[in-house]
Amino acid sequence: MTSDVMPAEDEENTIVELLDRLLNAGVVLCGDLVISVADIELLYLRLQLTLSTVETARRAGWFVPSVSSCNSQLERQNV
Repeated sequence: MTSDVMPAEDEENTIVELLDRLLNAGVVLCGDLVISVADIELLYLRLQLTLSTVETARRAGWFVPSVSSCNSQLERQNV
């Protein structure tokens, strides 16, 4: 038995609106990852993921490098 249930147009709009609001406001996810064996910590990572539009990142003062600036930095390091 198959069901041809399609999401209502309002549901699609709310998902798009939610994503738009999240990206315009910016989202920061933080977490810690610890790998240990026999209660001995072998690896500890503190992770931070920032998800936003470029405009939001610039308004907030976050560094948003362009591809060309990253390439020029790599070239200077390799010289």
